[in-house]
Amino acid sequence: VIGEVVLTAPGHLGEMLPPLVAMQIWFGVVAVAAYHLARRRGGGPVEEAPPSELRSAVLFGLLYAVVLVVVAAAREHFGNSGLYVAAAISGLTDVDAITLSTSRLVTTAHLEASTAWRMILLGGLANVVFKMGLVAVLGARSFIRPALAGLGAALVGGAAVLAFWP
Repeated sequence: VIGEVVLTAPGHLGEMLPPLVAMQIWFGVVAVAAYHLARRRGGGPVEEAPPSELRSAVLFGLLYAVVLVVVAAAREHFGNSGLYVAAAISGLTDVDAITLSTSRLVTTAHLEASTAWRMILLGGLANVVFKMGLVAVLGARSFIRPALAGLGAALVGGAAVLAFWP
């Protein structure tokens, strides 16, 4: 995401990068903490069914299809006035699209940089929520609780950046 912003909105890095870098640092802290907790517990890899199992593939396909329909409906229903709604919905499955489109709008002076980084961050947080749903639906029992704890901590940190960044 940061690389995409650097490439597509180079004239606005001073305003867009600091909150996104803060979020990246927070995610890094959560990942390092999760890694150390997992090593202390000494748990080995969990035996799971192959990811090509039909049930998992069908569930993921259904979730993805629902998200695509919701994204299309939100874009048509809300238009430009629902930028944050569209960012959250489109970020569910793909943060790159919202990052590139908002960065381009900033570069062409159709969107303020302060709105753009918030939209990108909101899209990223929506993506974390989507991944939490996937973990809950498709994850192995022993994986669900620690994964949701880590993703939840990342979500809380991101929400704090979104709420308290000037």
